[in-house]
Amino acid sequence: MVTVRTLAARAAGPRAAAEPLPTLAWALALPCAAITSTLVLLLGPPLSHVLYPRPLPFTYLPNVIQHPEPVEGTRYVLSLSAPLLLVGGIALTARRPLPRRAGLVAAAAQMLGAALILACLIKQREAGWQLAFFARWQLVAGAGIAAALAIAARRGWLTRPLPRPPGLSLGVALLLALVTGAWFLSFVNTDQSIWWAGDPYNSGFMYDETYAVLNGMTPLADFTSAYGSVWPYPLALWLYAVGPSLLAFTLAMWALCIATVLAIFGALRRATRHALHAFGLTLPIMAFVFFGAVREVHRPLAIFQEMPLRNVGPFIVAWLLARRLERGGRSWPLFLVAGLGLWNNVEFGLAALAGALLALVMTTTPLDRRALQRILGGATLGMVAAYALLALVTLPRAGALPAPERALEFARIFGMGGFGLDRLPHLLGLPLVIYMTYAAALGVATVRSVGRAPNHVLTGLLAWSAIYGFGSGAYYMGESVPRGIPTTFPPWSFTLALLAAVAVQQMARAPRRRPSLAALAALFGFGVVASFVLDPPASVLPWRQVATIRHHPADPMLARVEEVATALVAPRDPAFRAFVGASPDGVVHHGAAIALLWSTGHVIADQYGFRNVVPYVGESTLTIEQLDETLARLRAAGGSVVLVPDLIMIRLAQPLADRGFHVLTRSGYRPAVAAFNGEPERVLHVHGLTKWVDGRALPHA
Repeated sequence: MVTVRTLAARAAGPRAAAEPLPTLAWALALPCAAITSTLVLLLGPPLSHVLYPRPLPFTYLPNVIQHPEPVEGTRYVLSLSAPLLLVGGIALTARRPLPRRAGLVAAAAQMLGAALILACLIKQREAGWQLAFFARWQLVAGAGIAAALAIAARRGWLTRPLPRPPGLSLGVALLLALVTGAWFLSFVNTDQSIWWAGDPYNSGFMYDETYAVLNGMTPLADFTSAYGSVWPYPLALWLYAVGPSLLAFTLAMWALCIATVLAIFGALRRATRHALHAFGLTLPIMAFVFFGAVREVHRPLAIFQEMPLRNVGPFIVAWLLARRLERGGRSWPLFLVAGLGLWNNVEFGLAALAGALLALVMTTTPLDRRALQRILGGATLGMVAAYALLALVTLPRAGALPAPERALEFARIFGMGGFGLDRLPHLLGLPLVIYMTYAAALGVATVRSVGRAPNHVLTGLLAWSAIYGFGSGAYYMGESVPRGIPTTFPPWSFTLALLAAVAVQQMARAPRRRPSLAALAALFGFGVVASFVLDPPASVLPWRQVATIRHHPADPMLARVEEVATALVAPRDPAFRAFVGASPDGVVHHGAAIALLWSTGHVIADQYGFRNVVPYVGESTLTIEQLDETLARLRAAGGSVVLVPDLIMIRLAQPLADRGFHVLTRSGYRPAVAAFNGEPERVLHVHGLTKWVDGRALPHA
């Protein structure tokens, strides 16, 4: 008769007694989870008043929809205590004898974890989540791939010495770049094709942040980026060199996607110590990241803000970290790049920076005061160098040093205020599986660090991937819509690849012992990721993507593409240029200062020869303080014209009227109250824009 004790023994396997540290880690997992769950439930509401104080340090414009999540955000922060408790518990009790029933508790923890993963995958397919992400055939394929990897590992096929001919690493990297370039071809579009083969709305925001530099603005000094504060500089140089166009911009995005995948390959090559092994791990990540980047499993659309722009910097940090752990040397170049990533995007950059620090601490032996001082000294030097490098750009352009408040502004508006946030649909679902993956990676890294396992690169990358995953996952915890889950796919797939490598090594070392449930779960997760290689996008064939770009589909929904495309390219219409740039007396002055609050206001202004003084992407104007800053800059530059798209008119009409602005109607400029309350149909709308002028600049003023 099979008893619970028998099942637990089979789950743990005979290796449990031979490996006290993994057994200890699993035995500690249950009490850590219980303590954390209690903290999350009891302390979430009271601590939310500390982490999310009220009143807010800013005031939203009227009709800006807000969904503040102070309790949910606080509970996510508290949930991070579980892996931290696990790390501390392993470090404090590692040298003590194992409790008598530790093996039984460890096996029970693994079985409960496996059951929880199964429940999450079932729940993810229910209607409340809207998207299952993995088709049934992919789950079956993932199980098959996991079984094949387990068999190959136990027979030693995956750990046999492989030949290392000269140029192998370079050749494999070039092959991976070629495959990645083909896979991501749908990222390349023109300002026309993006309307039927891409995502013009979301793409426009980052395009405009780059164009703001061309139009004279300076991120971190007199311009606040919502998505990236550093990348607009090299991207603007690229557009300046080759000629500004959306095609050039999307080519840069495509190239950065290749750079991201190559950085992942470079890190994994050092962790696995062979280019072919790294290729086998990176190819599935690349395919999975593609679908994660596009957010639409069945219709890929590039979301540049996530992939590559938020992830390329952190994965370059991971590559530099692996290189530092393999070769030794100084740490400051690593933290120079990490510092630039922090200034570029605080949420993702801080997670990558913290992960690098923890990885160095975990892999430094012995970790005495001098070693810790060297790590902190290198980090400090790198961060100072990053700030100095940015200052060399901002000082000549704007006469100001990089301002931290610029880097934090939108994080506060979104995170503290609640703009664009959504409640977590359910506790059970794919996000919980992703959280458990990062917790497992941090636990494995701690076990390897305490046990002084060989291959410090693998240990360090496990620690880095866990911290980066937890930190970047906070973005999804804010925008908790089902389509936001793929924003976690780049760090998640990287972590799964590292855990799969550990599982393969464990099975190869003990081929006659039953694999643990944890090892099989890691292989299954990586197998599901690898299943995406079997489903390449249609654009993987270059001629297909060229045909897509060149062919205007006969779709009535796209019949207005020439009209709406003005958001991405300035129309060749002198009348519209005059509408945008004419002063109240009707004269168009080249180089005139205007405030164009469009999603691509800097694009249009630069192409027309005007200067858009809005210190943000126009449609990201969400607070009274942002509007007042824009109007102050407009008046200081001698301008008086504000152009507002219909999309955000509901939030700006009254504040502009309160500040003395008049709106253009078919019979001239009129006070806004009279125009909208009297005859709103007489307000002039051109290409979805309305025109406002400071009342003090009107002839009768």
